[in-house]
Amino acid sequence: MNANELRAELARVGFSVPQIADKIGISKKAFYCKLEGSSEFKQSEIRELKRLLSLSDSRVSEIFFAG
Repeated sequence: MNANELRAELARVGFSVPQIADKIGISKKAFYCKLEGSSEFKQSEIRELKRLLSLSDSRVSEIFFAG
């Protein structure tokens, strides 16, 4: 997971971590754990982030599945 790219997408649309965490139904702490790599985003969370951030399929792959 590329945390820097996800942070860039959050900034692009103007969401803070607490805002986006609330919108996908997890705590701020859980979102930070996922950003730091100590846990993984669920498929349902990735789908919701894709929708909220208007991400293309290729962008989702770059952020969540590359490297």
